[in-house]
Amino acid sequence: MIRIVAFTFLYCMVICAHAAERYTISGYITDKGSGETLIGAAILVEGTSTGTVTNNYGYYAMSLPEGRYVLSFRYIGYQPMISDTFSLNADTAINVVLRPVAVDLDGVVIEAERPTRVTDRDVTSSLSKFKIEVKDMAGIPSVGGEVDVFKVVQLMPGVKKGIEGSAGMFVRGGDGDQNLILLDEATVYNAAHLFGFFSVFNPDALNDVTLVKAGFPASYGGRLSSVMDIRMKEGRMDRFSAEGGVGLLSSKITLQGPIKKDTSSFMISGRRTYIDQVVRIVEKGDPLPYYFYDLNAKVNYRFTDKDRIFLSTYLGDDVLRFKADVEESLFNFRFLLGNFTATARWNHVYGKRLFSNVSLIHTRFRYDVSGAFAENSILIGSSIQDYQMKADFDYFQSPRSHVRFGATSYKHHFRPNVVSTSGDLSASYASREGDLVTTNEIAFYMMNDRKIGNRMTVTGGLRYSAALTQKTVYSNAEPRFSTSLRLGAQGYLKASYSRMAQYMHLVSSSSIALPTDLWYPVTKRVQPQQADHYAIGFENTFEKSGLLLGLETYYKEMHSIVEYREGAQLILNDNYEDELIKGTGTAYGVEFIAKRSKGRVTGWVGYTLSWSKRQFDELNHGEPFFARYDRRHDLSVVTNLRISERLRFAVVWTYASGAWFTPLTGQFFMPNSSLSGVDILPIYSGKNSVRFPNAHRLDANLMWSSKPDKRFHSEWHFGAYNIYNRTQPFLTEVVTGEDGTVKYVARGLFGFIPSVAYNFKF
Repeated sequence: MIRIVAFTFLYCMVICAHAAERYTISGYITDKGSGETLIGAAILVEGTSTGTVTNNYGYYAMSLPEGRYVLSFRYIGYQPMISDTFSLNADTAINVVLRPVAVDLDGVVIEAERPTRVTDRDVTSSLSKFKIEVKDMAGIPSVGGEVDVFKVVQLMPGVKKGIEGSAGMFVRGGDGDQNLILLDEATVYNAAHLFGFFSVFNPDALNDVTLVKAGFPASYGGRLSSVMDIRMKEGRMDRFSAEGGVGLLSSKITLQGPIKKDTSSFMISGRRTYIDQVVRIVEKGDPLPYYFYDLNAKVNYRFTDKDRIFLSTYLGDDVLRFKADVEESLFNFRFLLGNFTATARWNHVYGKRLFSNVSLIHTRFRYDVSGAFAENSILIGSSIQDYQMKADFDYFQSPRSHVRFGATSYKHHFRPNVVSTSGDLSASYASREGDLVTTNEIAFYMMNDRKIGNRMTVTGGLRYSAALTQKTVYSNAEPRFSTSLRLGAQGYLKASYSRMAQYMHLVSSSSIALPTDLWYPVTKRVQPQQADHYAIGFENTFEKSGLLLGLETYYKEMHSIVEYREGAQLILNDNYEDELIKGTGTAYGVEFIAKRSKGRVTGWVGYTLSWSKRQFDELNHGEPFFARYDRRHDLSVVTNLRISERLRFAVVWTYASGAWFTPLTGQFFMPNSSLSGVDILPIYSGKNSVRFPNAHRLDANLMWSSKPDKRFHSEWHFGAYNIYNRTQPFLTEVVTGEDGTVKYVARGLFGFIPSVAYNFKF
């Protein structure tokens, strides 16, 4: 481990010291209208293959020998800008403002690599990295017309959904808790509303969404399967604007504008459902007292071109309150589940080549379930809070070498199984705060993106992480390596390896996000999870037709993953470690994507053929079994048709093999211990031995917009979910027929659902 760390740091230091006498061009690239920084914008030295891209904060830097140059600045959906010829004889700052233009793109644009003359694939070797254009998500059909980031991500190869309508993700054979979800760098522990049917992310508040499935940069860690990095809008610098929408399930509003023009700005966005009010009207006064809300806010201030400060926060809750008269006594029930995040960031540029981002982050997730009847009451809760400090540095040594390094420190506070009781319930369930479990986690990383010749890019890096809990220290060296080789004009062969470590677990007894889903840290007896990812793929872009073809295969080994033993009791149990067992897992498969981004008809076809298995000595007689969401075949077809300038039509068809479950195959009658009666004991087959029926569904969305030259822009959406009313398996029930035979019947949740929504912007 020491040799690996020493070699990696020495390698990066030698690269940094190798820089010759050069001058640096640097600056920010922003949107002309809003002033938002553009992440992943391309900068090319005309007449050469030299170029770079902006980092996650819109900053770029290139070191070039003295001479005369012409630069081009490009970003998809924006008018390219070509600079005048200039002489480079000193360090030069060039801040660029790009103007959005109308392009032949409808629906969601998934950019594994942007097909321009210089792209992020020319300067980095990240594999399986999808960038989702938030502004185009509105065209994708969804339940009730509620646009959802997770529903779009679930249409990507390698990403499996959970149950019908769920906002969960199961990436390349991993579990739901193995995805790191970041909102402005803050960890979001529960990303779902309505027990998993919607995500907590209001798309109107978002600027950038990136999903990484393999070839992980060393700057990311703490989870095994994927990273979803979501950035909120910063707020317009030029003028005040508002946008919002009214749908069948919710309404939303986003306000943004300058506090001081070209210096500071704000953004505030809110969303609330009115499911409670809709049910009250439909059921003629019989209410469903449930709703959820989201609130996003952000401010930023530019002190100078070298210093910027950002403050952002998110607050969201699911609320269910119920009151009823039962036997002349008032029964009160409340369910409250929610997230809170706060991020303070400082960007600073040292000289021209060194960029830094320092962040202070707070995250809280908690739930409370309470009930009161007569003189009895009970409250059950759980919470997790994080306090994090992190510093990230980008050193732009040259157009061929980009060094990144940094460190982060977490302090996790876990408080599972909080119980408060009164009345007769106190005799059975004593009140207790629950043990406060504190974990300290740190990580250091360094990586280098290196371009070799004109066709090959290599990224090497190392992340070293450690966690201290209950006087036990766990540590892991996490090497990362990826490479990209250009074949021909637009073909690329890529490969990667990543070691990942995870120091917490989500112990869940259901695929739905219920209070039985508890986050637990590593302890003396529960070790960190580990995974080794291997991936190799090929892709080719045909610029004239705008067609991209990609094929990837992957293999993943997982160690020390946890599951609870059969019959485990998690709620009101402080000795949860006695209920957990350790095992291993493997996942492998092939993914294919064909994407067209030009012309009146755009979209993509994504297909995944995959296997995911688990093995626990104490489950299934020690024999391997399929993971619940091992779906052999997964197919998504997304088509967008631009009928006219104002009328668009989108269709999505999905197909997936059924999820696995463990069926009841018989019953065994056995005398009880007192010989006074008979106990009926169930007999089950092997674990996860039977599949749900295969699921497929057709959704559509028709969009009618106002004239684009108007200051006030509006758009109507007329949607249909599950057009041919196909049952999407949600749960199984044991049904006894008239002839006495017993069989399983798969029940669906949603049938055909029409929707209408109105969105506006000015």
